[in-house]
Amino acid sequence: MKLSKKQADIVFIILVSICTTAILSFGILCTHHAIDREFFTLWRPDFISGCLISIPTGFILNPLLKKLIDHYTEKDN
Repeated sequence: MKLSKKQADIVFIILVSICTTAILSFGILCTHHAIDREFFTLWRPDFISGCLISIPTGFILNPLLKKLIDHYTEKDN
């Protein structure tokens, strides 16, 4: 099964948001807490909260940033 362009854009935003949130929340928690049995119990709610913020943010900022970049991008003739 192949995704349409619109479906691919949606999946891309969701996956980038989830991966970025996972890496950032893991890294930030590592700077404040040792990796032990309690680590993933502490990390999970931070990760979920981060996703609840990053996914909608991705859907809002991606199109706006794309338009901004397109505005300043030279068009090939």
